[in-house]
Amino acid sequence: MLNKQKTYFFISFLLSVVLLASCSNQRRVSKGKPLKNKSSGAILNKYAENYFDFEWLGLKVSADLDDGEKKTSFKANIRLKKDSIIWVSISPALGVEVARLVITPDSLKLLSKVPGDKYYYLGDFSMLTEMAQTDIDFEMVQNLLVGNAIGLEQGEDKYKSRIDDQQYMLISKYNRKLKKVVGTDEKDVEPDDSLEVDLDYKRYQRIKKRTDEEDLLVKRYWFDGIDYRLERSVFDDLYYRRAVIVEHENFKTIEGQSYPEITRLIISSLTASQTLQMEINRIKTSKEYDFPFEIPKDFERKTNI
Repeated sequence: MLNKQKTYFFISFLLSVVLLASCSNQRRVSKGKPLKNKSSGAILNKYAENYFDFEWLGLKVSADLDDGEKKTSFKANIRLKKDSIIWVSISPALGVEVARLVITPDSLKLLSKVPGDKYYYLGDFSMLTEMAQTDIDFEMVQNLLVGNAIGLEQGEDKYKSRIDDQQYMLISKYNRKLKKVVGTDEKDVEPDDSLEVDLDYKRYQRIKKRTDEEDLLVKRYWFDGIDYRLERSVFDDLYYRRAVIVEHENFKTIEGQSYPEITRLIISSLTASQTLQMEINRIKTSKEYDFPFEIPKDFERKTNI
């Protein structure tokens, strides 16, 4: 009997510790106090508990694309099998399918049903990178759709942790070449600072010739200070002098997992900017899907899009 009482007491004690730890920041925030400092490893571990996992997934999405000159609205029916395939059917407001897209880790298939521009394309994933005007891969697209972090590597030695108001922020540590290009290191960067090349053109070009693209990439992630959900990511690509921003908001829950109802993707360079906003109208998990892609006989094949 005594052993049972000890066991119950121990379990109750552990539950109390967990609850107190989870409420600590919530209480501090409610009292107007700042968040407690946490190591990058602690933040990564907490975020890992929010990682959206699935085997099969179905999404109904409304989207708006703004390229600075024209705004386009459309709807998309999206089906996923984790790490294997992403199937997308795109329709305008009237609901008539105008395009179908099938993406795998190494291939891309596109079917255009637009009147006067009916064709199909069969190729590799590099075409999607060209269409998006930034380097992406299958895992990045998959993570973007469900609100998981893109390019977030495990290992606290890779990031510095900061507090930004009521959010925790992780910033990737600078290497020697990156410090030269930016003119400072990650310790002196304020959370919302815009990172720019702080070198004359000739010195910058010399460093680029001796540097891999990844060496001039700065990654920043913002997490809610209470539940550690990922709310914002900023990627400063100083090799190509462009930035990619991903924002998540209006979090919902399905089968105990949290996902953002709205995701905003902003890609900007020195000369242009594009914004894609997606809103999930319906989501289903644990249902197996098929991924039809039939090419009509009268459709022309294109080798480039």
